[in-house]
Amino acid sequence: MAFQDHYAVLGVPPEATPDEIKRAYRRLAMETHPDRHPNDPDAEDRFRRISAAYAVLSDPAQRARFNQARLAPDTIDINQTINLATAREFFSAVVGDVFGRQRKRRRHGRDIRYTLSVDLAEAILGSEHEIQFEANGACSTCKGDGVKPGGQQPVTCPLCNGRGEVKGEGLLGRWTLCGRCGGTGMTHRDPCPSCRGTGARRERRAFRVKIPSGTDSGAERLVRGHGEPGRFGGPPGDLRVTINVREHPWLTREGPDIVCELPISITEAALGAKVPVPTLTGAGTIKIPAGIHHGTRLRLRGRGVPQDKGGRGDQLVTVVIEAPDAGPKSTLPAPIRARLEGILRQLEALSGEHPEILKRRAAQRKDVGAEEA
Repeated sequence: MAFQDHYAVLGVPPEATPDEIKRAYRRLAMETHPDRHPNDPDAEDRFRRISAAYAVLSDPAQRARFNQARLAPDTIDINQTINLATAREFFSAVVGDVFGRQRKRRRHGRDIRYTLSVDLAEAILGSEHEIQFEANGACSTCKGDGVKPGGQQPVTCPLCNGRGEVKGEGLLGRWTLCGRCGGTGMTHRDPCPSCRGTGARRERRAFRVKIPSGTDSGAERLVRGHGEPGRFGGPPGDLRVTINVREHPWLTREGPDIVCELPISITEAALGAKVPVPTLTGAGTIKIPAGIHHGTRLRLRGRGVPQDKGGRGDQLVTVVIEAPDAGPKSTLPAPIRARLEGILRQLEALSGEHPEILKRRAAQRKDVGAEEA
């Protein structure tokens, strides 16, 4: 590791007093703190170097060793490795909780999560649902502030002085959750007897949730301010509703389109027909052209997923021609199976006279014969 002149990093002379070193560190740490430069990739490195310099120069023994090492920096390694977590601990110990996030986070009410299962059509076309569940809500006795009616307001925790954490001994002593206030930084003098000062009681809650058209499975709807209540005046959490779309027996979603398979008989495929087809809005009708092939995709325009810029996708219908089973393992009674086999043989003989079918078969067999040769 390259030698780092800690005096130069903090911008103080070698004869600087401990108070001057501390003031320099406070000023630079505030200026270079990563939370003030979220888009600067070098901010964390600057913050670590400043913290490492202060860690050495603020300790008399380490500073004395460093002063000797400055005379021969290539032979003695006095640099102190400081990671970002340790640098933040230095900052909190010397500067304090200037960003004020810890207590806000601990007083903020927790979010409530709920999974709402809906049908495919309800998710794609849009719908509104009422949900009910058991969760913490504001205590009716104290109106959510945790203080008994007419009682004294809460005060700053005397153990942690409102920080919500207490620091162990030494410069590198670790911060731990305050056991007296539970990390909130406040304590009750007259807690509410109904909720014991938490400001919350478990109750049955109900909400109406609107699902916009085009919603996909896994999407989240956020109802702000309807989570669990905060403590000591903190804001409530949010209600987060995750949408689970149930599988449809026939329809599936592919981006902006709805797809399905449509089984038809040999007769419908050969002669053409109008057959019912499932859609998001119920049963529809689709025209099957005569002579259609297995696997052909037909399109119902405007029957798909609504789009943000207007319009809707399509429904794509894949034709599946189902042939009756007249083989030896068929479950049909023997007389019916025999009649069906005879009819199919006749159909095969008649269709073999069709010019297009003969032409297609001859071309294929010619290609197969060429490959075998």
